[in-house]
Amino acid sequence: MFTRKGDTGETDTGERKRVSKSSMIIGFQGDLDSLISFIGDALVSSRWDDVKEDLARVQNDLYTLGEEIITSGKKRTLDPGAVSWLEERTIAIKKEVGRIKLFVVPGGSRESTSLHIARTVCRDAERSLVSVSETTTIRPELLQYMNRLSSLLFFHSLVSNKRLGIEERIWDIGRES
Repeated sequence: MFTRKGDTGETDTGERKRVSKSSMIIGFQGDLDSLISFIGDALVSSRWDDVKEDLARVQNDLYTLGEEIITSGKKRTLDPGAVSWLEERTIAIKKEVGRIKLFVVPGGSRESTSLHIARTVCRDAERSLVSVSETTTIRPELLQYMNRLSSLLFFHSLVSNKRLGIEERIWDIGRES
C-alpha cells in the first residue's frame, strides 16, 4: 500500500504531527525497529524455552516503550516492573554462567552470536534514546530498561555457549599484538 505521504521526507508521529524522517525521535524508532528484528532473529535461533520466553517478552516491552516515546506517554506505557524483571532475569542467567572474564569475543555458536548482535544494536538504540531524552521529557525507567536489556542479552549469549559446551574466546587485554 502506498500513502505517498512520506515522499517528501516527512512522516507522522503517534500524535499525528508531521516531522522530518531525519528527526531524533524517528531515528530512535528506526533503531528500535532494528533491535526488535535482531531480537526476533535471536529468538528463532535459540534452542531454549527460557531464552525464547525472555526474548518474546522483551519484543513486546520494546513495542510498548516505542509507543510511549512516540505518543509522549498518552497511550500504552512500559510496565513499571519491567526494569526489575530484566534485573532478576539477568541475575538468574549470570548464576548459571558463573564467573566471566572480560573481554568476550562474540562467536562460538549461532545462538550466542545473534544475541551479541542484538546487544550491540540495543546499545545503538540506547544512544538514540539518550539523544531523544536531551530534548524530550521521558521517564528515567525507559533509559534504565535499555541499559539493563543489553546486560540481559550479554548473559543470554554467554549461557547459550555454555549450554552448548562451547568455551568463550577471551580477548587478552594485556597481551601485545
